[in-house]
Amino acid sequence: MHIHEARLSHLPALVALAERFHVEIGGPYPFKIDRVRAFLSQAITSAEFLTLLAGESPCGFLIARAGTNYLTGERMAEEVAMFVEPASRSAGLAAALISEFEAWAMSTGCSVVKLTSQHSARPEAVARLYRRSGYAAAETAFIKRL
Repeated sequence: MHIHEARLSHLPALVALAERFHVEIGGPYPFKIDRVRAFLSQAITSAEFLTLLAGESPCGFLIARAGTNYLTGERMAEEVAMFVEPASRSAGLAAALISEFEAWAMSTGCSVVKLTSQHSARPEAVARLYRRSGYAAAETAFIKRL
């Protein structure tokens, strides 16, 4: 499967994938399409972000950002969101997206890479993928809506 960087012409497909991702995870945040579209436009056009798509007719994505870790001063690349359509899972797409992300992180001078996982989105499967890719659990986040 072809992994490539997103362009603004991919924005409609990327927004649709992001919406499907949001439905699947059922997280605590509302899906605000205008804000999502604005964020994705920024991620596609900004040098501090990486926006990858899987497939000519996109069936997955990974969005990441590189910057300086506020505690250590190291350059760090952090995944913002990753999703592969259910019908395309188990084809190695997530691993391929992670591999491209790591190559980009190294090329931008990062010495640390961070992946996240939504607890509502198949956490056991995601943990297995991350461990197979050489990652170790580092933190857990808790959210309370007020």
